Amino acid sequence: MSNVYYKTAVPKAFEGMTELADDLQRFPEKVFVFDCYHLSEDSTLNFFETLKEKNWLKKHLSSQRQVVVFSQYTATLLKKIYPHSNTVFEVQRPLIDSAYQPTDEHTRDVTCYRITNGESYFLYRGPIHPAAELKNLLKGFSIFKKKIGSNMKLILCGTQSKYSQSFLLELETYKYKNDILLIDATNKEEEAAILSAAYALIHPCRWERFGFSVLKAMKAGVPVLTVNDSSMAEFTEMAGMYFNEKDPADIGDKLIRIYKDEQMRTEMIGTGLLKGL
Repeated sequence: MSNVYYKTAVPKAFEGMTELADDLQRFPEKVFVFDCYHLSEDSTLNFFETLKEKNWLKKHLSSQRQVVVFSQYTATLLKKIYPHSNTVFEVQRPLIDSAYQPTDEHTRDVTCYRITNGESYFLYRGPIHPAAELKNLLKGFSIFKKKIGSNMKLILCGTQSKYSQSFLLELETYKYKNDILLIDATNKEEEAAILSAAYALIHPCRWERFGFSVLKAMKAGVPVLTVNDSSMAEFTEMAGMYFNEKDPADIGDKLIRIYKDEQMRTEMIGTGLLKGL
């Protein structure tokens, strides 16, 4: 995976970024930087890939080209990592396609019956990848199931790759395996249908290159649970509920809270809709 988008180069490996391709191609004079994933301890990049990303950033942060980021969080982090850079960052909020809209109860029920035989579900939308902290999400979901005893399902909707294998093997022995569904949306309309019918979106990944599903969820009228102190928290603000993605107990607690407090969930949906306009 490459961190820097330059001119019209939009790598196919960036799941969830396809809606940005046309926008990026319209601005060949700009450099788009998504995040600092290459510095993460969960990065699957090897030494040379990491070095390449660092060199890209160093080169463009010392150039006169305009550097665009999608959150103030990323801009602040880059300034901290490269304190001698005089780069002035343009923070540009991602634009979300109009396909992501709230749907009526009947439409949501139809989707639920089609996918989960009518059971409500939490949704993760993003690649099946170590940096998405899905193992901790499973542990948090186990806590939720033990304490609540609900028939709630967890849908993991995203692409699989060689990096998915360790997680998929662990899933085979997972106690609540029958409550986990692995699917992938074949097109934007299918993704929008699955997303809008979710009880809540659970996004335990802080890296922007893995997609902006939190913004899509807010626009679709779906409450968001995501990582604290991250770009995702910046995007959602008061429309989101935050957790430590390294702490399964914290994830489980937030799943329980969103399930038990219907009024809070309704308020989160309303706030998200206002932000998604």
